[in-house]
Amino acid sequence: MRSGLAAGLMGIGWIFISFGAVIAVLYVFARQGGGDSAHLLPQMATLGVGSLVVGAVMFAAGYLLGRVGRSSDRASA
Repeated sequence: MRSGLAAGLMGIGWIFISFGAVIAVLYVFARQGGGDSAHLLPQMATLGVGSLVVGAVMFAAGYLLGRVGRSSDRASA
């Protein structure tokens, strides 16, 4: 059960990290292009950084939970 939860956290975290990276690329293009999207830049930056941070925290939590689960399984065996 624990390994499934760890894998799920890591998978969802990776999705958030990827989403934040896409927003970062869109932010760079919107910043260079100017035009109508210039007023959305602060919101894009906030959403991109937030997504990267949440994804990194979830990925790290899943990784650490997987490591703790493996070491406790080895100790009981």
